[in-house]
Amino acid sequence: MQTTQSTDGNTTLAKTALVAAEVLIPGASNLVAGNVGAGVATLVGTFAAVAVLAPTMPILGALAAIGLRVNSYKLATTGASLMSDASTALNAANERFSKAAAPKAGG
Repeated sequence: MQTTQSTDGNTTLAKTALVAAEVLIPGASNLVAGNVGAGVATLVGTFAAVAVLAPTMPILGALAAIGLRVNSYKLATTGASLMSDASTALNAANERFSKAAAPKAGG
């Protein structure tokens, strides 16, 4: 069985390195990918979310930190953020709902 290997940097080892960097430093995967603005924004946003939420709501602070890191990794590897995927899914659901709720003509 013959296997092919990607040469564009999206190998398993490269993705593993991006995950490890993201775990250690929020936004690191974007910094490595060359998205400096997004990387710095993730770093600052994660620290701000933890500083604000952790003292009173530690679970919510941890979830915010994890969510920002996941978004940063997805943006670095695919070029799309989680919010763009969520808005696309919401628009599709609204369209399906509108079609289902519309009265049928001729009935």
